[in-house]
Amino acid sequence: MTAQTIPAGRVEPRWPAILALIFVLGLVQLLPSRYQFGPPWFPWAVIGGIVAVMLAVTFAPTSILWHRIERAVVLALFAVVSVMNVLAVGRLVGDMITHRHGYSGITLLESGAVIWTVNVLLFALLYWELDSGGPEARAANASGTADFHFAQAYDGDEPSGWEPRFVDYLYIAFATSTAFGPPDHARPVSHQAKVMLMLQACISLITLVLIASRAVSTLS
Repeated sequence: MTAQTIPAGRVEPRWPAILALIFVLGLVQLLPSRYQFGPPWFPWAVIGGIVAVMLAVTFAPTSILWHRIERAVVLALFAVVSVMNVLAVGRLVGDMITHRHGYSGITLLESGAVIWTVNVLLFALLYWELDSGGPEARAANASGTADFHFAQAYDGDEPSGWEPRFVDYLYIAFATSTAFGPPDHARPVSHQAKVMLMLQACISLITLVLIASRAVSTLS
């Protein structure tokens, strides 16, 4: 993609993704310290840096460099925060089994709900950044092989000119975490998309089972 150019009018607005990142930061702050990993300043530094890069893309929409930096930092964020989220799920499972945590049932319920929501937002960012080479490639009409087949993108068998936005990937992530499968209008077609959907569904299933079991024990 060395010769690609990005028309300013085709660059996707970054504010939905920025709002999602800010929401992730706020949710992480709600978790008890036992379910947070790393120093307290770490989430602020990581997410603040990514938001700054997305703002740079907003103010310099035709810059391929900023688009590629954005892609690198979003994928790095997903890797780091996903590991932290999985560790938090593991610790939450252990605490619910051993009852050696010192937290109330309501706190554990809230922690499970926070971890579930963070999982949805993280995978939405991942799908948005990976599908068809990411927003840079889609804006430059240099899309690679699609990871998801959106029904809206085709009028019969012909391309319709419709393009997915961040909210479409957020809906895929939300549907996967609630129904444990993508919506009918957005089929996964690549191997990496199918693996990511399975991983997300597994994390969601474990978290929802924990929430349900804690809710039953709290009510009883």
